[in-house]
Amino acid sequence: MNKEKKMALGYIVGGLLVIVLAPSVIYMITSLFDYVYRIEIVQNTTIRWVIIMLLLVIGLIYGIWSVIIQNTVGQGGPVEIGNIEISPKTKNLVVSGPYKYTRNPMLFGTLLMYLAFALFINSITSAVLVSAIFTFMLTVVVKMEEKRLLKDFGNQYEEYRKKVSMFFPWFPRKNE
Repeated sequence: MNKEKKMALGYIVGGLLVIVLAPSVIYMITSLFDYVYRIEIVQNTTIRWVIIMLLLVIGLIYGIWSVIIQNTVGQGGPVEIGNIEISPKTKNLVVSGPYKYTRNPMLFGTLLMYLAFALFINSITSAVLVSAIFTFMLTVVVKMEEKRLLKDFGNQYEEYRKKVSMFFPWFPRKNE
């Protein structure tokens, strides 16, 4: 399969997982639990919508910005499931753009969008599910990605990892 088709497939699969499958699962599980007992996150509608829009806009900016930078600077894509490469691996370590602030800007952007979705549903159950999904992503998936990045980029990635926060952009690491 040529690079363009592989890249398109990677973004279709990734997009379906992030935009359709995960939110659908969150919604279905939330509906089941909320059928028994529902706790709202924010009761004031205006405040809730302001927070939703803020989270959504920042999340979309981080997500789209990171994809563009990864494609142009990294010359590859992020989609790998297990050891199966769905899109071409990045050829260059990306440390610019949103990657200056967090080593996982796509994941950070996705978290913000899912939190906006949880607020849209306005259920504490959905917020707990989002937290569980991202705890799993940070403890399992990101660790697998970091092993691959260390293998592919060695000391260059190790130096980058020492300087840039794994997830939250507002917690930069100090140079060691």
